[in-house]
Amino acid sequence: MAGGRSARSRTRRRRKWSDTTARFAQPVGALVLYPMIALSGLFVPAEALPPWLQTVTRVLPMPYAVSLLRGIWRGDGWSAHLGDVAALGLVLAVCIAISSRVFRWE
Repeated sequence: MAGGRSARSRTRRRRKWSDTTARFAQPVGALVLYPMIALSGLFVPAEALPPWLQTVTRVLPMPYAVSLLRGIWRGDGWSAHLGDVAALGLVLAVCIAISSRVFRWE
C-alpha cells in the first residue's frame, strides 16, 4: 500500500488504562494479600511482632476477620466482636467508595 496505513494498524485500538489494570490485578492482589495474611495473627500472634509491625497490623483488615472468626469458632456471640465487625464494615465502605470512583463499565 503506497502512502497508506496497513489494515492492521488502522484497526489496532489504543490500549487503555483499564486494560492494563485488568492484566495486573492478580499479581498486585497477591502482593497485597500474602503480607496481610502473614501479619494477621493467623499463624503468629500479633503480640509477638515488633511494635512497628503491630501498628501496621492494626491498620489492615485481616486481623479483624481472624479475630471475628476465632471468636465465632469458640462460641462467642456477635456482640463480643462488635469492634471487629465495625472495622470490617468500615473497610467494606472504603473499598466500595474507591472502586465506584476508579472502575467504570464501558
